[in-house]
Amino acid sequence: MIRELDTRQQRQLAISIFVVAAVLLASVTVLPLWLANASRQNTLDQLHTRLLRYEQISARDSGLLPQYEELKRAQMSAGNYLKSSTVAVAGAELQRLAKDITATNNAQMISTQILPAANEQGFIRVALKVRLRGPLTAILKSFYDIETHDVFMFLDNVNMRESNVRRRPGQIETYPMDAEFELIAYMPDIS
Repeated sequence: MIRELDTRQQRQLAISIFVVAAVLLASVTVLPLWLANASRQNTLDQLHTRLLRYEQISARDSGLLPQYEELKRAQMSAGNYLKSSTVAVAGAELQRLAKDITATNNAQMISTQILPAANEQGFIRVALKVRLRGPLTAILKSFYDIETHDVFMFLDNVNMRESNVRRRPGQIETYPMDAEFELIAYMPDIS
C-alpha cells in the first residue's frame, strides 16, 4: 500500500510519522519535565512570598522587642501575682499567704496540697487544695480576705460542712465548721 503512493505522498507520510513520533516522544519526556519544573517554580514562588512576609514581620517585631521587654518587667514587678520564679516556690508562697490570712482570722489550716500547675494564656496557674477548720465567721472572713488580697487569689470548688470536733460542755461558741476549697493564684510565665 505504501508502495502505491507516489514520492511526494511517501515524503508527506514519512514527515507525518516523524511528527507524530516526535510529539509522542516529547509528551513522554519533555511534558513531565515541564510540569515538574512548573510545580517547583510555583513552590519556590510561594516560599519566596512567605520569606518576604517573615522578613516584614521580623523587621516590625525587632522594633517592638524593647516594648515587650518593658511590659514583661512591669508584669513581674506588679504586686498582683506570685513573685516566685519557679512553680514549687510559688506553691510555697501561696501556702504562706493562705496560712497568714487564715491565722489572723482565727481559722485553723488543717492541710494543704499543691495541685499540678497549668499554663493559661501567658500565666502559670498555681493551685492548692486547702482544708480549714474554725467558726463560720472566721472562715467567711478568711474567704473575704483571700479574695480581696493584693495578690489575685481565687477560691474554687468550695465545700463546707459541720466539723466532727465535739464542743466542750458549757462552750458558748458556735460549732466549728470544716471548709475544703481550691485556692488559685497566678505567676507570670517568663519562659
